[in-house]
Amino acid sequence: MDIDYSLLDNEIFNILGDKKVMVLATCYENLVTARSMSCIIIGKKIYFQTDTTFQKIKQMIENPNIALCIDNIQIEGIAKIKKHPFDDENYEFLNAFKENYKNSYEHYSHIKNEVVVEIKPTLITLWKYEGSQPLRDFLDIKKSKAYRVIYETK
Repeated sequence: MDIDYSLLDNEIFNILGDKKVMVLATCYENLVTARSMSCIIIGKKIYFQTDTTFQKIKQMIENPNIALCIDNIQIEGIAKIKKHPFDDENYEFLNAFKENYKNSYEHYSHIKNEVVVEIKPTLITLWKYEGSQPLRDFLDIKKSKAYRVIYETK
């Protein structure tokens, strides 16, 4: 059943807040890998930094379709590799990263191979309950549509 897009959009991004450690899954040539990432949420996009020599960057270059998850939220999206964290285009990210993940900022942000990755979500699924009834709310960002699917357990 269709539900209100802006209400679900607000609910999801209120849960995410402005920072979360999320699991990032990437895939290329039938090799799927996953790892935890320290993420910053700005303007309904998700950002993190990583080293260009890591497997996840190579996978995202070849296949920018990624997935993220945290608790009961699953996110599908498109990755865009940006410049070094200290590049002017990443000013807002860098300040938020420094404030929220100070230890990681101090250890990694200055490394020459670091880049910022921007994730543009395309579909977000939120598992929840109405009473004892499990359900999934879907935020289809590509179609600007929100809908609910009841999960039948009987």
